[in-house]
Amino acid sequence: MVENRTARRISVTAVLGGLVALGACHRAADGSNPANGTGSRKPVVATVPATDPAVVDANRKMAAGVPVGASTAPVDVRFDLLSAPVMGQPFEVSIAVLPEATTPVLLVDVRASDGLNIDEPEGPVSIEKVQAGSLSRIGVKLSSAKSGTRVLSVKVTLELPTGAESRDFAFPLIVGTAPAASPAKGRG
Repeated sequence: MVENRTARRISVTAVLGGLVALGACHRAADGSNPANGTGSRKPVVATVPATDPAVVDANRKMAAGVPVGASTAPVDVRFDLLSAPVMGQPFEVSIAVLPEATTPVLLVDVRASDGLNIDEPEGPVSIEKVQAGSLSRIGVKLSSAKSGTRVLSVKVTLELPTGAESRDFAFPLIVGTAPAASPAKGRG
């Protein structure tokens, strides 16, 4: 009877050992199991297209232009006020044009509301061979003789294979008054 028990233990141990060995043969080093369809394949990694750091910076730091009208031309415009607008003093606005389509010619026309003067540029700006996802900067020098709310407008036209498409944007500006000179304090 002792021999029977020993024989059973040996056979049960052999069967269990065989199952463990069989399972180990079907597992890859990375823990996957080809027998159940989870073979050792390289994981699929979604790639994000490279983005120009200048575009990322403009989207993060600059104010978005307000689209005017119903145009859906593939372009966005951002604005950055480089100094506070003060009446009687020139100030600058940086404009970033962000086309979403490649275009052989990009035309940027800057316009100003009443009371706001554009000192530079003196006319529309033309930029050639513009790539989708790029950034084109235009510096605009302005002045206003009076304080109050003014609007800087930008019309961007892209020459696309399907024809020219334009989109208008507005950027509100508040022109302040010059700070009053403080009287000199005398020593007594």
